[in-house]
Amino acid sequence: MDSRDNRSSSELPERVLLVEDNPEHSFIAVRVLRQLLGEGSEIIIAESADEALDLIHRFTEHDRPDLILIDLRLPDSRGFDVLAAARAQEACAQVPTLVITSSLYDQDVAQSYQLGASAVLNKPLSRSSLREELVRIGSLAPNTSRVRTTSH
Repeated sequence: MDSRDNRSSSELPERVLLVEDNPEHSFIAVRVLRQLLGEGSEIIIAESADEALDLIHRFTEHDRPDLILIDLRLPDSRGFDVLAAARAQEACAQVPTLVITSSLYDQDVAQSYQLGASAVLNKPLSRSSLREELVRIGSLAPNTSRVRTTSH
């Protein structure tokens, strides 16, 4: 069994898949993630739905991410496809998955939750909103500070 499966909820996600096609939004998300999770966290960036789908299908129980963030409004509205694929792929099915979007449509939010999103966050991604959702879904302890040490 993977040691990740036995981690306590007070441990921070170490490996994050970020699916974002906009370089500016990707930069902001990486900055926010590093502030919350520490500089030692690994952030894998997929810049397209096809790249994300390829990664998701190749992840195994041993190398899957601890957290997935998906831009809902990828070209051709394929953010939903990526979310559905992450939920359908056995290795990623239980990984907390956050949708980030600039969409104001209730239908998009509802569909995200129907497809298994853990949370839906508005763009641009802020440290406080991401922290709040990570605490809510149990991926971050309420009293976790910005600084994190790792023993790799």
